[in-house]
Amino acid sequence: MIALAAGALAAAAVWAALPPLPRAGPAPTARTTARPTAPRSTHRRWVTLGGAMVMVGLLSPPLALVVPVAVALRAHLNGVRAQRVHARLVTAGLPDAVDLLLLGSGAGLSLPLTHRLVAPHLRSPVGVALAEAEASAAGGRGRAEAIVDALTPLGDRALALAHLLADHLRYGVPLVPGLERLGLELRLDRRRAAEQQARRVPVRLLGPLVMCTLPAFALLTIVPLLVASLRALPS
Repeated sequence: MIALAAGALAAAAVWAALPPLPRAGPAPTARTTARPTAPRSTHRRWVTLGGAMVMVGLLSPPLALVVPVAVALRAHLNGVRAQRVHARLVTAGLPDAVDLLLLGSGAGLSLPLTHRLVAPHLRSPVGVALAEAEASAAGGRGRAEAIVDALTPLGDRALALAHLLADHLRYGVPLVPGLERLGLELRLDRRRAAEQQARRVPVRLLGPLVMCTLPAFALLTIVPLLVASLRALPS
C-alpha cells in the first residue's frame, strides 16, 4: 500500500510539473498575437508538486530523489522537442514567405503594401513575426527595424531575409533578385529537411518491427511447426 501510494503521488507530482498540451487551431494573426494570453495555472501546479514531493519524501525517501530528476528530464526533453518543432516550422514557412513577397514585388507593389498583404496569410511562426513587424510599423516604428527585430529570433535564414528587406527599405537595394536567390536557397533547405525526415522513417519502424511483426511471425510459423513436431514424437 505504501509503494502504491508513493507511486500515485509521484505520478501526481510529474503531472503537476508538466506544461499543458498545445491545442490545434488556426495560425495566429496580428490580432491574436496582440491580445494578451490568459495566465496559466502555474502557481497551482507548483503547489501541487510541492505537496506531492513532501508526501513522497515521507512515504519513500528514494522516490523523493527520483521524482525531481524525472521531472527535470521531462522538462528538458519537452524543451528540446519544442525547439525542433519550431525549427521545422520556420524551415517550412520561410520559402512561402519569400515566394509571396516576390509575387507582390513582381506585381509592382511596394514592400510596405506587400508586407501588409502577405503577413496574415503565412503560417506560424514566420507569419506571426511578420504580423508583429507590421503592427510595430503601423504604430510608428521604422519598418526596417521592426522586420529585423521580429525575424532575428527565427534563425540565420530568417535574419538573411530580414536584412534583405531592410536594405531595400533603407538604401533602395533591388528586391526581386535577392528574393529569387534567397527563395531558391530556402526551398533547397526545406527539401533537404524533408529528405532527412524521410531517412529517419526506417529507423523509427524498427521498434514496431521488433516488438510486433517478428513475434507475430514466430507465433504463426515456428510455433505450429514445433507443436506438430512434438505431436509426431512417439509417446
